[in-house]
Amino acid sequence: MHLLASVIYAIGALICHQRPERSFFWGTHQFPVCARCTGLYLSGAAGLAGWIALKAMREWRRVGIDPRVARNVIIAVSLPTAVSVASGTLGIWDGTNVVRAVLALPLGACAGVIVAAVATKDLR
Repeated sequence: MHLLASVIYAIGALICHQRPERSFFWGTHQFPVCARCTGLYLSGAAGLAGWIALKAMREWRRVGIDPRVARNVIIAVSLPTAVSVASGTLGIWDGTNVVRAVLALPLGACAGVIVAAVATKDLR
């Protein structure tokens, strides 16, 4: 199990800074990615699963997404995350880990839906 955890943390280090003060902990164990990335990845998985669940329903089988709409929506839902990153970087405001994760939820969920739509060939 220790080897698996080491691999997971090494992969996390490739995509995230893993700073302890910006990460969630489970007991004494730090998550392999920061709070913002945790929000992105969990909501991304939820968006992907939600799209697949909707596609499994008969009335949603022919649903498609226009790429221009997808682009505009992804830009709009990225704003909370972008403002959070920018304000923290500039030293204006730096929210808590929970706030960082919550502000990343819309972007992650939307990205998950778009990835699922591409995978199911519903991005028309």
